[in-house]
Amino acid sequence: MDVKEFFQIRSLMGKTQTQMAQVLGVSPKAIQSFEQGWRNISPHIERQALFLLALKRSRNDKIMPCWKIRKCPTEERRYCPAWELRAGHLCWFINGTICQGKAQANWQKKMEICRQCEVFQSVFPFL
Repeated sequence: MDVKEFFQIRSLMGKTQTQMAQVLGVSPKAIQSFEQGWRNISPHIERQALFLLALKRSRNDKIMPCWKIRKCPTEERRYCPAWELRAGHLCWFINGTICQGKAQANWQKKMEICRQCEVFQSVFPFL
């Protein structure tokens, strides 16, 4: 996640730096450092910020589940945690989801694929 994306997420959530720090469990100085590019945004902060924005968006927008958007075969769905949990708008967040026919090894690899996926883009069209 880059500085611009992080700032955009905070803005879309309608949070000040102090409020964003509170919901992410970090200091206001950390938020300022992320936004100034002085400090890298860790995967766990990226993941949590995206998750919180997705929750906020899912209350306002009708987002189709991933298995409908991607037309996943029934056999593949059975082994996918997003299907099991009925959390198709959060498939990008859930580890072990079946993306490109297999579960991804780690967050960075998963996000490389997810950022190109129409499901992620339907939840975050502005990123």
